[in-house]
Amino acid sequence: MTRVCRYIAATTRRVLVRLAHLARVSPRLVLGVALVWGSVGLISYRIGWGLREGRARATLLSEAQAATLVARRAQCHGSGRVDASPGSGVLLGTLDVPVLGLRAPVEQGTSSSVLDVAAGHAPGTPLPGEVGMSVLLAHDVSYFSDIALLHPGAEIRYESGCTRRVFRVVRSVVVHAGAPVPSLSGSVLVLDTCWPTDALWFTPDRYLVEAREVGMSRLGARRSATAPVLSTATYSVPAPAALVDQGLGLRSNSAPMGPLTLKGSPSSAWVQSPGPLTVEKAALAAYFGGLRAAGERRPGWWYDLAPGLPVPAPLRGASVATYVHSLHVTITAAGTTPSSVELRATLVLAGGGEPGRYAETVAEAVHGHELQITSWGLKDA
Repeated sequence: MTRVCRYIAATTRRVLVRLAHLARVSPRLVLGVALVWGSVGLISYRIGWGLREGRARATLLSEAQAATLVARRAQCHGSGRVDASPGSGVLLGTLDVPVLGLRAPVEQGTSSSVLDVAAGHAPGTPLPGEVGMSVLLAHDVSYFSDIALLHPGAEIRYESGCTRRVFRVVRSVVVHAGAPVPSLSGSVLVLDTCWPTDALWFTPDRYLVEAREVGMSRLGARRSATAPVLSTATYSVPAPAALVDQGLGLRSNSAPMGPLTLKGSPSSAWVQSPGPLTVEKAALAAYFGGLRAAGERRPGWWYDLAPGLPVPAPLRGASVATYVHSLHVTITAAGTTPSSVELRATLVLAGGGEPGRYAETVAEAVHGHELQITSWGLKDA
């Protein structure tokens, strides 16, 4: 994480701790501010996205379901809740939105390591089902990519231990970071993500879905509250180690990001998972690797990334001076399987034999779990 990300995250934690203290005196006064402040640090993932190995969606959902079954077999004494003050990264339960086909693991905390693989429960807010406003946050182009489709009356379920809490959507609202959010009475659940929900760039606006609890039920010890579990594959590019060492992600390469668009017939479950972002991460690695290989006149590196494709003449010995238009990413997929990625931007190249302003289109094919560059077009712009 960069210094900027660390600063944002540290500031967010300090504010949330302070607001949690103030909430003992006047919870309704500070809750809205805590909600928005708690979400500000979450956009830092745009600077560098990565999945934790072994902590993908399938693993977390399986763990949550196993923990639920254990609690049921123990006859679910008491409330079946987790510790009132769980530590960061603790698996709390599962979020289920039937109308969207969304089922996501929920972990405690809002750090990037949590949000890379789960929806996060904001510290300083009640756990779902307790009196007050419980806030769950997730990346927009991941688990919460489709929550803008939720309308009043839609059902949201939260399962933890042997307890299922049912909420009904009351309203949705777009707010600017730092703006107070009017709170609802009773037990309230808020889903919070970046707006617009296809944004790969820093956005100060938040999309909130507010829902009020309407029921609670105990889940039988033998019943398995399962849903189709989606594995999250990892993707790579055939870049040589010396090129990888230079850094092929957004942490080491400056590029203004545009929206992420999905085409073809991707499944709803895959769209609402970390899957598309894992593909985007690999696509960017191939793209930045191609720029570096061409700019440093390393044909061997280039042909590893783009076998059989000539190096575009304007890229030879050149570097990107600036981006005129942001980098748009489009992924084509069928079900849970991506087949290709397209990146588009308008940029200015410096150095090399043909400096100037170009409209750029890069196509990449997905072969199994590996991405390769198949075309790189540059037109005068």
